[in-house]
Amino acid sequence: MTKGKIYASRFSSLITSPFIIAASFVGSILINWAGLTWPTIFLFSVFFVGLTARLWGFFALRRINVSISGNSLTMMIGDSAELTYTVENNKLLPLTWMELCIDAPVNGCVSPDSGFSLFSCQEEQMEEEVYRELYRRRILFLMSFQSISWGTVWMARRRGVYEASKVSLRSGDGFGLTRSMQDITTDAILFIVWPKIVPVDTAPFFRNVWQGSAGRRGHVEDPTVLHGLRDYIPGDMWKRIDWRMAARTDELMVRKFETILPSTIHFVLDIASFPDTSGDDCELEESISVIASLILELSAAGIKCGLSLPRGKGFPTVDISPEDPSTDARDLLNSLAALNAGDAVGGFDEGFIESLSRTVGQVWFVAYSGLSISCPDLVEKMEPGGFFALCYDTGDPGYLTGRPLFAIDYVKKRGAA
Repeated sequence: MTKGKIYASRFSSLITSPFIIAASFVGSILINWAGLTWPTIFLFSVFFVGLTARLWGFFALRRINVSISGNSLTMMIGDSAELTYTVENNKLLPLTWMELCIDAPVNGCVSPDSGFSLFSCQEEQMEEEVYRELYRRRILFLMSFQSISWGTVWMARRRGVYEASKVSLRSGDGFGLTRSMQDITTDAILFIVWPKIVPVDTAPFFRNVWQGSAGRRGHVEDPTVLHGLRDYIPGDMWKRIDWRMAARTDELMVRKFETILPSTIHFVLDIASFPDTSGDDCELEESISVIASLILELSAAGIKCGLSLPRGKGFPTVDISPEDPSTDARDLLNSLAALNAGDAVGGFDEGFIESLSRTVGQVWFVAYSGLSISCPDLVEKMEPGGFFALCYDTGDPGYLTGRPLFAIDYVKKRGAA
């Protein structure tokens, strides 16, 4: 556990400010020399109450320990997980009140079922007023050397990533004049909520292979369906040589089998092409959900998938190659879960994608429409044989004219939400 510095909130009473405390003390001494009794008593009372409240408020959060127990989880929407919070007061001074606050997930990917209440906190940072959405738990009368614990069930609501290890403590004196605050970081507990998984149809990914893409690299062949023979090329595997033909003709011929599916598929998500027409990015979220569902289905069929996402504010591009043996479908879905569309600034590592397109089975470009593509130059560079597109709106192909184009709804099974 790491503790930050204890500091006074700007919402503390003016009577507890160092200037008022010092001024009332000096004033009480000067007025006492003048022989004025009641003003002296008043100013000294202000000094005493202000100083007492300030010291009480600052010492209230001394030797307070907070721990959060639970496991980092990868969750599906609708899943739940329980975290146990423990607060310990390891000093003689009791707390009349305390608040434990945690930042609410920016996109509301998870939320507590009970134990916390949501509120907006106004703070002053860099001379500007900002608002933070916080979950707050209020504790009354935490006595000397007492500890309390409670469990809170967190529900996965939507796609996102949430770290449940950062908390803020707020407390103060019994008069309610001083509010002190302290930031605490506990052991990291990470919730990763995958995109919504919907039923999808993977037939288009195989059908395009049957209809003429069999010559590309990165495909799996069916050894039970012989497609033909070709001349032997140095480097061909010996087990693929037709030895019966070689015995009859004294020529080495290699068997060619029917290509049945791509062994690798790479998805490229053009976030910048999606307009926020609905106010909640529902078109983009639906497309992300379909991509995640396809990745799971294709991976279950033995097809290795990759993913490219554009760069964001302060973040590089995401490029997970399907040819990387150290990655799997979980890595792709984790990247989609962490994707913040509001931080995307566009732009891909075009050299990586163009080079990858020559070796993978298929590249699927996902955009809102062919007219809104943010990287038309990249589309032009892609080899036509293994390039396909998924669009939310297929009315006008735009930059995708002449390319195999499918609608997002086309790959969703009927009845999928």
